[in-house]
Amino acid sequence: MIRRFALAAFVFACAFWTSPAPAGDPDVPEKYMSVDEVKALLDQKKRVAFIDVRPKEQFDELHIKGARSIPLRELPSRLADVSKQDLAVLY
Repeated sequence: MIRRFALAAFVFACAFWTSPAPAGDPDVPEKYMSVDEVKALLDQKKRVAFIDVRPKEQFDELHIKGARSIPLRELPSRLADVSKQDLAVLY
């Protein structure tokens, strides 16, 4: 589980380090988190919703157990699918 999480977090970090910064103010605050920060939340039993933003094929190959697949291109039109009660961690 930890190895899969670390791999997924690495993929997330690589994808966002190579992409341009988002334009405009987001509707909700955003924060880039390290694997250790997310693990600390899980250790504290905080409610975290993992959203895998990679293409469906990559999600099918490997993903965090319990994560939802919402490809990045679909995310704007599927924001209603993301829980407003839980902390959403996109990777």
